[in-house]
Amino acid sequence: MEVPKRDPAAATLGVLSVLLLGASFVWAHHWGLLADALVAGWAVATLGALVLSTRALWLRDSSRLAQRLAMIGLAGGIVSIAALVLAGAAFAAGINPTGACGGG
Repeated sequence: MEVPKRDPAAATLGVLSVLLLGASFVWAHHWGLLADALVAGWAVATLGALVLSTRALWLRDSSRLAQRLAMIGLAGGIVSIAALVLAGAAFAAGINPTGACGGG
């Protein structure tokens, strides 16, 4: 059975979501065009990973490889959102999750 194109895309977007979230944390204090682009890219990648992965997992006619790729995408999206929630909770508790680099 052939792997549908949405399954590798879901896995790619899931991994990209986690990477972009990490980059967003590093650049969050700069408040510039780059930070805005990273956050926008993270949002698109996360939503895309969650939508494509969920859709692929609901379609049970996919191969085992397709299901695993969809699970990677779903895990990446969930990890990314969980990390964002944890960072928000840390920030609310007075901890700077991005670290202090002096701004700029």
